[in-house]
Amino acid sequence: MKAQGTMKGILVEGGDGQEYLLGFRPGRPAPTPILSRRGADGRFEPVEDVQEASRLAVKQLGISGPHLIGPGWGPHFFLWTAFKEALKALPVVPTWPTWRP
Repeated sequence: MKAQGTMKGILVEGGDGQEYLLGFRPGRPAPTPILSRRGADGRFEPVEDVQEASRLAVKQLGISGPHLIGPGWGPHFFLWTAFKEALKALPVVPTWPTWRP
């Protein structure tokens, strides 16, 4: 069965109580991560400055562990890490028990 909808992002409540949306912006050669913040009008506005988005991701979304950044990691390293951390917070998908004969 193929899904009918399209995944737009992961909604996260930040440490400041605001809602943030981790999503993707179309790009070449691959989509790039983007962080949006819910405004007073209820709409999500992208944080266009990658450095500011990275600072927000670290401070508000609670990126854990040491992070060594080296050549080739790119400017979106902390946003990719925020996705990884958000996925860890999701519950495990239940599986059917398996029996061995």
